[in-house]
Amino acid sequence: MQKILASATALACVLLAACSADGVPDIAGGGSGANPTPSCSNPSAPSATQGSLVIDTPSDIDATTNPTPSTEIFYTVLTPARCPGDRFPLILHSHGYGGTRVRELAANGDLPTTLPHFGAIDALTQALPYHGYVVLSFDERGHGQSNASNARLIDPGRETQDARALLDWAYDNAERFGIQRETGTGIARDLKVGTLGNSYGGGFQMPLAALDARIDTIVPNGTWHGLLYSLLPGDSVKLGFAGLLGVLATLGNTSNTPVLQTLVNAVGFASPQAFNIRSRTDLFNAGTRPNARPRPVTEEEALLLFDRGMSYFRAQQQAGQGWGFGEPRARLRAVPALFLQGNRDVLFNLTEGYWNQRYFSEAGGDVRLLSTEGGHMNPLANQTEGTADCGSVVGITAVLGWFDHHLKGVDGDAYRNLPRLCISVADSRGAPDVAAAGLEMDHFPVGSLSGTGAVPTRLDSGTVSVSAQAIAPVFLPVATISGNDQVLAGVPTLARIVIERGAPALPNQSTNGFVGVGIVRDGETILVDDQVTAFTEGEHVNNRNIAQDDRILLPAVGERLRDGDQVGLLFYPQNVQYGAIASAQGVAGLTGIIRFATGAPVPPITSALEPVLGLLYLNPYSASVSDVQLPILVPGRYAGSRLNTP
Repeated sequence: MQKILASATALACVLLAACSADGVPDIAGGGSGANPTPSCSNPSAPSATQGSLVIDTPSDIDATTNPTPSTEIFYTVLTPARCPGDRFPLILHSHGYGGTRVRELAANGDLPTTLPHFGAIDALTQALPYHGYVVLSFDERGHGQSNASNARLIDPGRETQDARALLDWAYDNAERFGIQRETGTGIARDLKVGTLGNSYGGGFQMPLAALDARIDTIVPNGTWHGLLYSLLPGDSVKLGFAGLLGVLATLGNTSNTPVLQTLVNAVGFASPQAFNIRSRTDLFNAGTRPNARPRPVTEEEALLLFDRGMSYFRAQQQAGQGWGFGEPRARLRAVPALFLQGNRDVLFNLTEGYWNQRYFSEAGGDVRLLSTEGGHMNPLANQTEGTADCGSVVGITAVLGWFDHHLKGVDGDAYRNLPRLCISVADSRGAPDVAAAGLEMDHFPVGSLSGTGAVPTRLDSGTVSVSAQAIAPVFLPVATISGNDQVLAGVPTLARIVIERGAPALPNQSTNGFVGVGIVRDGETILVDDQVTAFTEGEHVNNRNIAQDDRILLPAVGERLRDGDQVGLLFYPQNVQYGAIASAQGVAGLTGIIRFATGAPVPPITSALEPVLGLLYLNPYSASVSDVQLPILVPGRYAGSRLNTP
C-alpha cells in the first residue's frame, strides 16, 4: 500500500509539472511513444556512461577455482536528455547467455517493431532513454567484461545479489544520473525501477523481484520456469540446444562455474561421447567420470545449480519452506509482470511462460502473457525468428506502454488495449512469414475444454510403434475438425505415456520417444509450432524435473484449424533438437551463418543426425498414451476469447 501511495504522489507531480517543497523531485515524463519534453531550454544530451562496480561476493563458490573475495560487474548507464532536477524511472537490463550488455544509445526513439523478437528487445532498451527512462545494462558474472568471475545460471545467491548491489549503486548515484528515488514506501534505498531482458536476461528478473522489494515491475522475454525441465524434458537431454549453448559460450568467452562447464563439455561439439548422451542418467553419469573436465561433478551439485528458478521458488513456497537466500518471508509478493514467450521457442517453450504467469498471478499482481513467433530458434531445424507481436498486439509497443503505466502512471492505448493473455495462432507452415493472428483470452487453456464455444477433444488411449528404419513420424489421430472457425490454442496434456524399447537398438544408446502435436491437412503432415518433447524409456505421469501438475503438460501451441484437418500426436524416430552438435565448423552447405539468442553471429554447425557424418542412430520404440487432451475452441463464442488480426 505504501508503494501504491508513493506512485500516486509521483503521478500527481507529473500532472502538476512540479512538486511542492516536500522533498519529492520533479519527474520528467512522456507518454507511450512520445519523447519527454525537457524542463529547461538547454538540457544535457542523451549519453552512455561505462563503468564497473566491485561487489563483496566471491567470484565463485567452488573452491577448486581459487575464487577471489570480490566480483567486478561492468555496466553501461544510458541517460535521457535532462535538466537539473529531472528524475526518471530506472530500467535494469541484462543479456542472453553468452552475450553482453548494451553499450550504446539508439540513434533516436523510434520503436523497433519489425525486428525479430530478441533483437527488438535489445534495440528497445537502447531507445528507452528517448522515452524518459534511465537504463542500467550490465554484464552478468562470467559474461562480457565481467568474466573474471564465473557464471552460475542466475544463482539467487550470486547473480541475484549482483543485481541487488547494482540497485544500491544506482540509489547512491541517483543524483548523478537523474534516477528517480522513492520515499515513504517503507523500503530501504528504494527506486522506481523495472527490469527488461530476454533469455538469460529474462531469467535474472524473477528471483530479483522475489528477493528485492524495490522492483516495481518485470518484463521477462523468452525465459525459463525450471532449467531442468528446459534442458531435460521427459528426462531426455536436449542435446541440440545444449551444444548450441556451448558454441555460444565459446564464442562469447563465457566463464562458467566448473559444475556447468563439466556438463557443457560432456555434451558439446568437442565431446566424443555426446552422441550417446540421451538421458538424464547418461548426462550425470558422464559428469561423474574420473576424466570429466574441469572436474567430476555429482548429480546433487548439478541439481543445486540448475534447480533454482521459479519452479523451485513455487515448490518451496507451497511446501511452506524457505527459499534459502536470506528472505524474511518465502512468499512471492504481487509484482506486475508482462511475459513474452515464443510459440516456436524450442529451448524455453510456451508452457514455461504459462507456469511463470500462473505463479505470479497466484501472488495477485497485474500479470499478462503475450506469445510470439520469436524466441530461441534452432538453425539446425531451419527455424527463423519472428517479431515480438501477437496478432495485432505489437509487442514492443506493449512493453513501452507497460513501463509507462507501472513506472510513470501514464495510461496510453498500448496498455489499455493489452489483453490478459494473447496466444499467437499464426500458421506453423511457412512461419514466421505468414499472416499474423492472435487469440486473446482471459485465462490460459489447459487440456480439453468445456462450455459454450469449447470443442472437447480427447483420446482415451492409443499405441504406436516407430521402427528403426522409420524416417517420417507416425501419426496418432485424436479428432477431425469440422468447419473453419476453430483454433488449437493452449497446453495439450497427457495423463500417461509409456515408452518401450524396440529392436534392433544399440546397447550403449538410451531409447527416447519424440512426441509433438500434429495436423494432417490435405495429405501433408504439419508439426505445430516446431515443438517436440522427448520421453525416456519407461512410464511418465507428469513433467519430470518440474512435477507441478498431476498430468503431463506438453509445450503450449497455437494454430488456426481448417475443415477436414486431422489433429493428433506425432511420434518421431529422431529429432534434430535432441541430436548432438557434431561440429562447430560444419559441413559446407549444411547450415549457413545464423543469428542466435544473443544476436551474435554463429558459425556453420552440424548435427550428429546429419547422414553425411555416417553416425549410426537407432531408436526403435513403441509408445502408449492415456487420456490425451487438446485445447480447441471457437474464438468469440468461448468465454473471454477474441481473434485478433492486424
